[in-house]
Amino acid sequence: MEPFNDYLDFTLTHRELTELIRKGNREWRARLSAVAGVYLILDAKTGKQYVGSASGAQGIWGRWSEYADNGHGENKLLKELVEANASVYPNAFTYSVLQMLPKTYAREVVLKSEHRYKKKLGSQAFGLNAG
Repeated sequence: MEPFNDYLDFTLTHRELTELIRKGNREWRARLSAVAGVYLILDAKTGKQYVGSASGAQGIWGRWSEYADNGHGENKLLKELVEANASVYPNAFTYSVLQMLPKTYAREVVLKSEHRYKKKLGSQAFGLNAG
């Protein structure tokens, strides 16, 4: 895995994310655990997007660990894709950060930023955000 450079300078495939989480890369873990934020999951097969957010004690690292574990993070439409076509998903997903936020921000503030990106990118009307 390449060294961590900047929050906005990378896109990880699902395989790369899984390897990163399972091997517990110290540098990536420290950086992604240090911030809350809004992220994008792109379905590289269809181009559809999912916008999500992370605000817990483990920051983005904690949230992305769930995707590495089960491929869908319990998100309705992502889960349907993974369960319906396991030969394609979650390996067709890529992960990137859209916005970093301090972990001290209240969950409501992080969700407000997430909603703004959903609206800008149309991920509810045309993407993989159910609501």
